[in-house]
Amino acid sequence: MEESDNRKNLLEQLNNAVLDMTEQVFGTKGREFVENTQYQIKEFNLSAIRAWVNFIDKFLEDSKLIENEIVKKTSATIKDLLKQLKILEEDSEDDF
Repeated sequence: MEESDNRKNLLEQLNNAVLDMTEQVFGTKGREFVENTQYQIKEFNLSAIRAWVNFIDKFLEDSKLIENEIVKKTSATIKDLLKQLKILEEDSEDDF
């Protein structure tokens, strides 16, 4: 866990250094551009993950692979992790 925290901290420091350098070279507008680009890439990645999950769900359902207990458990584990990361939304009680 500590190694993961150190890596995350290092990546945050690197990101901040790149943003600071961009601002020094291109001014506030340059920094804003890079921050906006980072946000757009993050949103694109989240959308791609959600689309992948939807595709896999449909594929597993159509192919009847979801009836396999190992596949069902693995799919549930992946979705649970994505929900913990707030990439997928929690199921509401209306979904049951």
